[in-house]
Amino acid sequence: QSVGACRPMLLRGVAQSGRRGLVARPVRVSARGLAAAAAAGQRILYRSTRGGQSDLTFSEAVLQGLGTDKGLLVPQAIPRFDAATLESWRGLPFHALAAEVMSLYLTDDDLSRSELEALTAASYGAQWRDEAVTPVTTLPGGMRLLELHHGPTFAFKDVALQFLGNLFELLLAKREAAGLSHTLTVAGATSGDTGSSAIHGLRGKRGVEVFMMYPEGRTSPTQELQMISVLDANIHNIALAGTFDDCQNIVKALFNDHAFRDSVGLAAVNSINWARILAQTVYYVHAYHEATSPGAALEGTQVSYSVPTGNFGDILAGWYAKQMGLPVRKLIVATNENDILHRFFQAGDYSQLGVRETLSPSMDIQISSNFERFLFHAGGDDAPALKSLMDGLEDTKRLTPPPSLLAACREEMDSERVDDAEVLATIADVHTASAGEHTLDPHSAIAVAGARRYLQRAPEEAGVPMVALACAHWAKFASAVGRAIGPEEAAKLEMPEPLASLHGKPTRVAPLPNDVSAVRQHIHATLAQAHESSDQEAVGA
Repeated sequence: QSVGACRPMLLRGVAQSGRRGLVARPVRVSARGLAAAAAAGQRILYRSTRGGQSDLTFSEAVLQGLGTDKGLLVPQAIPRFDAATLESWRGLPFHALAAEVMSLYLTDDDLSRSELEALTAASYGAQWRDEAVTPVTTLPGGMRLLELHHGPTFAFKDVALQFLGNLFELLLAKREAAGLSHTLTVAGATSGDTGSSAIHGLRGKRGVEVFMMYPEGRTSPTQELQMISVLDANIHNIALAGTFDDCQNIVKALFNDHAFRDSVGLAAVNSINWARILAQTVYYVHAYHEATSPGAALEGTQVSYSVPTGNFGDILAGWYAKQMGLPVRKLIVATNENDILHRFFQAGDYSQLGVRETLSPSMDIQISSNFERFLFHAGGDDAPALKSLMDGLEDTKRLTPPPSLLAACREEMDSERVDDAEVLATIADVHTASAGEHTLDPHSAIAVAGARRYLQRAPEEAGVPMVALACAHWAKFASAVGRAIGPEEAAKLEMPEPLASLHGKPTRVAPLPNDVSAVRQHIHATLAQAHESSDQEAVGA
């Protein structure tokens, strides 16, 4: 079967067949969504998890970011590939694989094939330090490590945000050609890595102004410098006096202020934006190919993934890949001491506690935004029920899942909790066992430790290939790594460029209080100044 001619099928059920004889389980996608996609010649449309919007196009969903009813935007139908198609993709360069996977969600009404291929080629090219983009290596003991930190900012979020930056630019150019508004104001929140990845994906992009909030004093020094040392005129960093959850709440409040949202053309780069999830599904497919032998999909071979998880976007991409047809055995939600997701899967307890500072600051989160998408699908795409759950969470800081919903979630994922002591021990163990070949950052160590814990609980799974996601380079968290391996070993590590040269660079950042009005006023004032400068340049020209 020709890959280019592969016609996506609309997902009505997922066959979880494999060596252990699991039976098919229906995936409940709304009948209305299936009808809409079929009527449009396989075009995938989007709806809000809370029911307030439906039938949005891909570009509308990407540019809008968040639902107007506070919900997240999800596909109304999920396209599916078969084992033969999965095998036909084996060996493709990453940019070509990305075009194949993403094309299942797109028609020429969204993006032409040539536009998509140009986007993926530009997004996964020379800016990556490894030609494989996301190479898979093997740790002592046989566990695979999916290295997602070879992009411009040494973090997994580069995979999605290199693509999203180029996609924004293309969509704005198409809107300009059609005589429509072609400017965006990006408002984002970061616990450390999204900020620098978004900034490096969007710096210098025409028609885009970027406002990135991070919790002051709660990122690593390297993460902060990667953001505030970027002085491009369209980049505006905000150090917020609060936690990441506070930053995220302000972003959502800005989106839910419809007058403000419309007046500035607000757009999202956080993983609430569907395009980020779509881009991340690609490396799950790539890792499957790397962890298995040719023909494995035809034989029903399955692979498990252990994912360090805070905001739930990364592991959600793996879940969508599974629904599309990727033979996934188990998805393991690996949390740090901010364990709201672990408590949900193990005890049905999704109650918000205070955020605890840990060695893995990008996961210091108690509000996992993307979890809403997963709950929506696991609950049968029931928007009113999901809205009731989320309203209750916003009012009481607690979500109480019905037993049937909890059971459905547990069918799809398991979880493990890894504390700081185990993080340090895992970094030291892997570094020593590999003779220094593999040095994990704290977040990657949580993926490895979570996988180990899971396999101790489920020794019968030992024969299933296990892939741990390495989401950041050790150099972004050199202090924690030094504590783990000791000063003598740490002295042997070479800090890569450009990270080594960050200290001493000029910086620009606006410290602001944890107040949505202050942030809104700052955005208005900065945009007015930017427009005035632009007008003066136009007059001078």
